[in-house]
Amino acid sequence: MGKCTYLLLFAWLLQNNLAVALVPLLASSNICKFNPTQTTIALEKPYCFYISPTSVTAYLYVVRNDATNTNLSPINSFDATKGGATAPYVAAIFSNPNCTNPPTTSQIYDLSQVQSTLNNYVVRVGNDDNCFNMNTCNKPLQSNTAYRFIYAFYDSTPSLVFRSDWSPPIYTKQGKDSGSIDTWPGRRSGGMIVITSILSVLTFFVLAGLVAAIITNLMTPSVNMEPSQHESRTSHTVPHKTGDVEYATALDPSERYVNPQA
Repeated sequence: MGKCTYLLLFAWLLQNNLAVALVPLLASSNICKFNPTQTTIALEKPYCFYISPTSVTAYLYVVRNDATNTNLSPINSFDATKGGATAPYVAAIFSNPNCTNPPTTSQIYDLSQVQSTLNNYVVRVGNDDNCFNMNTCNKPLQSNTAYRFIYAFYDSTPSLVFRSDWSPPIYTKQGKDSGSIDTWPGRRSGGMIVITSILSVLTFFVLAGLVAAIITNLMTPSVNMEPSQHESRTSHTVPHKTGDVEYATALDPSERYVNPQA
């Protein structure tokens, strides 16, 4: 009886461990160092979640933790559900990952294969800010907000054939208030950086103009600007009367300012 009890307990633990494993999990920190961020959460793709002889498609649903409706619908969009506030929305659709060829441990932790591994191993929720009026839109998440995730598998109809369990709540990061950032000593705020950049550009233009003026002055030939002296030859005529005859005599320059009445 004791052996049967242990076997039942082992089977129960094994079943619960498998059930826990079939939930969306955060990607390895070796692949995504900063995860979650303020607007994104990177998850592992559902390798070996559902093995089917026929082709199926995996849907990743996202819902806010405070949402009361968790019913799945393949047509639920980000905008229609207000970003998962009213119901789960479809954030990504991709082929069911091949269970016979999952990423190995060496590939996951090999930095030289990070880029190729990311595409095969990770699905990043909140990675697309350019989709508009689309049923499947992976828009950025809200900061400091708890989200839950689930993988659902559909056939070509599409009809739901399998679904994982909901993940535990995962929180996005809280952004820092700009007023709480320490900018002293040696640190600069955004406004100070802009002002410093503008002043640096203006200083560059002033120095460039000064250098251009100096070069222009050095390359311009000098001109003799010594003033020339001119001797005045102006003479004044002073009329004289002799009897009834009027005649004029010329005064030389030394007599120009002599009082004729003296």
